Amino acid sequence: MRIISGNRRGLKLKAPKGFDTRPTEDRVKESVFNILGQNFFDDIVLDLFCGSGANGIEFISRGGKKAYFIDKSKEAIDCVKYNLDKAKFLNYAVVIEDHLNKALRSLDVKFDYIYMDPPFDRRDLYKKAFKLIREKELLKPKGQLIVEYNSDIPLLIGEGFVEIKNKKYGNTSISICGWDIDESNICG
Repeated sequence: MRIISGNRRGLKLKAPKGFDTRPTEDRVKESVFNILGQNFFDDIVLDLFCGSGANGIEFISRGGKKAYFIDKSKEAIDCVKYNLDKAKFLNYAVVIEDHLNKALRSLDVKFDYIYMDPPFDRRDLYKKAFKLIREKELLKPKGQLIVEYNSDIPLLIGEGFVEIKNKKYGNTSISICGWDIDESNICG
Protein backbone atom coordinates (compact mmCIF):
# COMPACT_ATOMS: atom_id res chain seq x y z
CA MET A 1 0.00 0.00 0.00
CA ARG A 2 1.43 3.33 -1.06
CA ILE A 3 0.65 6.96 -1.83
CA ILE A 4 -0.21 7.09 -5.54
CA SER A 5 0.50 10.74 -6.40
CA GLY A 6 1.35 14.18 -5.09
CA ASN A 7 4.26 15.37 -2.98
CA ARG A 8 4.63 12.02 -1.14
CA ARG A 9 4.17 9.84 -4.22
CA GLY A 10 5.48 6.30 -3.75
CA LEU A 11 5.68 6.45 0.06
CA LYS A 12 4.77 3.06 1.50
CA LEU A 13 2.18 3.04 4.24
CA LYS A 14 1.53 0.60 7.06
CA ALA A 15 -1.83 -1.19 7.42
CA PRO A 16 -3.38 -2.17 10.76
CA LYS A 17 -2.88 -5.83 11.63
CA GLY A 18 -5.79 -8.23 11.80
CA PHE A 19 -9.01 -8.69 9.87
CA ASP A 20 -10.95 -5.68 11.17
CA THR A 21 -9.73 -3.43 8.36
CA ARG A 22 -9.62 -3.88 4.61
CA PRO A 23 -7.27 -1.36 2.98
CA THR A 24 -8.41 0.15 -0.31
CA GLU A 25 -6.45 -1.48 -3.11
CA ASP A 26 -4.00 0.83 -4.90
CA ARG A 27 -5.73 0.28 -8.27
CA VAL A 28 -9.11 1.26 -6.79
CA LYS A 29 -7.64 4.32 -5.07
CA GLU A 30 -5.84 5.40 -8.25
CA SER A 31 -9.04 5.07 -10.28
CA VAL A 32 -11.07 7.06 -7.73
CA PHE A 33 -8.57 9.91 -7.80
CA ASN A 34 -8.49 9.83 -11.61
CA ILE A 35 -12.27 10.36 -11.52
CA LEU A 36 -12.10 13.13 -8.88
CA GLY A 37 -9.17 14.98 -10.46
CA GLN A 38 -5.60 15.59 -9.45
CA ASN A 39 -5.57 18.76 -7.36
CA PHE A 40 -7.29 19.27 -4.03
CA PHE A 41 -5.75 22.60 -2.99
CA ASP A 42 -7.39 24.04 0.10
CA ASP A 43 -9.88 21.15 0.28
CA ILE A 44 -10.93 19.70 3.61
CA VAL A 45 -11.45 15.94 3.66
CA LEU A 46 -12.98 13.38 6.01
CA ASP A 47 -11.62 9.82 5.91
CA LEU A 48 -14.45 7.98 7.68
CA PHE A 49 -13.75 4.43 8.93
CA CYS A 50 -10.19 5.37 8.02
CA GLY A 51 -8.29 2.14 8.80
CA SER A 52 -4.71 3.00 7.77
CA GLY A 53 -5.64 6.55 6.76
CA ALA A 54 -4.36 5.95 3.22
CA ASN A 55 -7.28 7.71 1.52
CA GLY A 56 -7.04 10.88 3.61
CA ILE A 57 -3.25 10.88 3.29
CA GLU A 58 -3.63 10.62 -0.49
CA PHE A 59 -5.79 13.77 -0.45
CA ILE A 60 -3.16 15.65 1.59
CA SER A 61 -0.37 14.48 -0.72
CA ARG A 62 -2.33 15.97 -3.62
CA GLY A 63 -2.67 19.37 -1.96
CA GLY A 64 -5.52 18.95 0.52
CA LYS A 65 -5.54 21.60 3.25
CA LYS A 66 -6.60 19.29 6.09
CA ALA A 67 -7.86 15.75 6.57
CA TYR A 68 -9.93 14.40 9.43
CA PHE A 69 -9.54 10.70 10.23
CA ILE A 70 -12.20 8.80 12.18
CA ASP A 71 -12.12 5.20 13.34
CA LYS A 72 -13.21 3.44 16.52
CA SER A 73 -10.27 1.01 16.50
CA LYS A 74 -7.24 1.95 18.60
CA GLU A 75 -5.03 -0.15 16.31
CA ALA A 76 -6.30 1.73 13.26
CA ILE A 77 -5.80 5.12 14.92
CA ASP A 78 -2.25 4.19 15.99
CA CYS A 79 -1.57 3.13 12.39
CA VAL A 80 -2.97 6.42 11.02
CA LYS A 81 -0.75 8.42 13.38
CA TYR A 82 2.28 6.36 12.34
CA ASN A 83 1.52 6.90 8.63
CA LEU A 84 0.87 10.63 9.10
CA ASP A 85 4.18 10.98 10.96
CA LYS A 86 6.02 9.02 8.28
CA ALA A 87 4.52 11.27 5.58
CA LYS A 88 5.25 14.39 7.70
CA PHE A 89 1.53 15.29 7.58
CA LEU A 90 0.68 15.47 11.30
CA ASN A 91 0.11 19.25 11.03
CA TYR A 92 -2.49 18.68 8.31
CA ALA A 93 -4.56 16.15 10.24
CA VAL A 94 -7.17 15.76 12.95
CA VAL A 95 -7.39 12.18 14.24
CA ILE A 96 -10.47 11.05 16.17
CA GLU A 97 -10.79 7.67 17.89
CA ASP A 98 -14.49 7.21 18.54
CA HIS A 99 -17.69 5.55 17.41
CA LEU A 100 -19.45 6.88 14.31
CA ASN A 101 -22.34 8.64 16.04
CA LYS A 102 -20.29 10.48 18.67
CA ALA A 103 -17.46 11.33 16.26
CA LEU A 104 -19.67 12.84 13.55
CA ARG A 105 -21.85 14.72 16.03
CA SER A 106 -18.71 16.32 17.51
CA LEU A 107 -17.63 17.84 14.18
CA ASP A 108 -18.20 21.50 13.41
CA VAL A 109 -16.72 21.62 9.91
CA LYS A 110 -17.98 21.12 6.36
CA PHE A 111 -16.04 18.89 4.00
CA ASP A 112 -15.23 19.11 0.29
CA TYR A 113 -14.84 15.32 0.19
CA ILE A 114 -15.89 12.53 2.50
CA TYR A 115 -14.39 9.09 1.83
CA MET A 116 -16.54 6.48 3.55
CA ASP A 117 -15.28 2.89 3.75
CA PRO A 118 -17.11 0.97 6.52
CA PRO A 119 -16.62 -2.76 7.03
CA PHE A 120 -18.36 -4.44 4.08
CA ASP A 121 -20.49 -6.65 6.35
CA ARG A 122 -21.84 -3.72 8.41
CA ARG A 123 -24.61 -2.39 6.15
CA ASP A 124 -26.11 -0.58 9.16
CA LEU A 125 -23.06 1.69 9.30
CA TYR A 126 -23.63 2.90 5.74
CA LYS A 127 -27.20 3.90 6.61
CA LYS A 128 -26.14 5.61 9.86
CA ALA A 129 -23.30 7.48 8.17
CA PHE A 130 -25.52 8.81 5.36
CA LYS A 131 -28.09 9.93 7.95
CA LEU A 132 -25.56 11.69 10.19
CA ILE A 133 -23.79 13.39 7.28
CA ARG A 134 -27.16 14.70 6.12
CA GLU A 135 -28.38 15.79 9.57
CA LYS A 136 -25.14 17.64 10.36
CA GLU A 137 -24.76 18.89 6.75
CA LEU A 138 -21.11 17.84 6.90
CA LEU A 139 -20.68 17.93 3.12
CA LYS A 140 -20.29 21.31 1.42
CA PRO A 141 -22.98 22.18 -1.18
CA LYS A 142 -20.78 21.01 -4.08
CA GLY A 143 -18.93 18.41 -2.03
CA GLN A 144 -18.61 14.76 -2.98
CA LEU A 145 -19.14 11.66 -0.88
CA ILE A 146 -17.09 8.66 -2.02
CA VAL A 147 -18.50 5.36 -0.78
CA GLU A 148 -16.60 2.06 -1.00
CA TYR A 149 -18.69 -1.10 -0.67
CA ASN A 150 -19.03 -4.78 -1.59
CA SER A 151 -20.10 -5.18 -5.24
CA ASP A 152 -22.31 -8.16 -4.34
CA ILE A 153 -24.62 -6.04 -2.16
CA PRO A 154 -26.33 -3.02 -3.74
CA LEU A 155 -25.65 0.28 -2.00
CA LEU A 156 -28.73 2.05 -0.68
CA ILE A 157 -28.01 5.74 -1.21
CA GLY A 158 -29.13 7.74 1.81
CA GLU A 159 -32.00 10.21 1.64
CA GLY A 160 -30.87 13.63 0.45
CA PHE A 161 -28.08 12.25 -1.74
CA VAL A 162 -27.84 11.28 -5.38
CA GLU A 163 -25.33 8.98 -7.07
CA ILE A 164 -23.16 10.84 -9.59
CA LYS A 165 -20.93 7.98 -10.73
CA ASN A 166 -20.46 4.28 -9.99
CA LYS A 167 -17.52 2.03 -10.83
CA LYS A 168 -16.94 -1.65 -10.09
CA TYR A 169 -13.51 -3.20 -9.43
CA GLY A 170 -14.01 -6.93 -8.85
CA ASN A 171 -15.69 -7.36 -5.45
CA THR A 172 -15.28 -3.65 -4.63
CA SER A 173 -17.54 -0.89 -5.93
CA ILE A 174 -17.23 2.86 -5.59
CA SER A 175 -20.15 5.28 -5.67
CA ILE A 176 -19.55 9.00 -5.85
CA CYS A 177 -22.51 10.90 -4.43
CA GLY A 178 -23.52 14.51 -3.96
CA TRP A 179 -26.45 16.36 -2.45
CA ASP A 180 -29.77 15.77 -4.17
CA ILE A 181 -30.51 19.29 -5.42
CA ASP A 182 -34.22 18.48 -5.50
CA GLU A 183 -34.17 18.26 -1.71
CA SER A 184 -35.12 21.84 -0.82
CA ASN A 185 -33.99 21.56 2.80
CA ILE A 186 -30.42 20.52 1.99
CA CYS A 187 -27.67 23.15 2.14
CA GLY A 188 -29.87 26.17 1.60
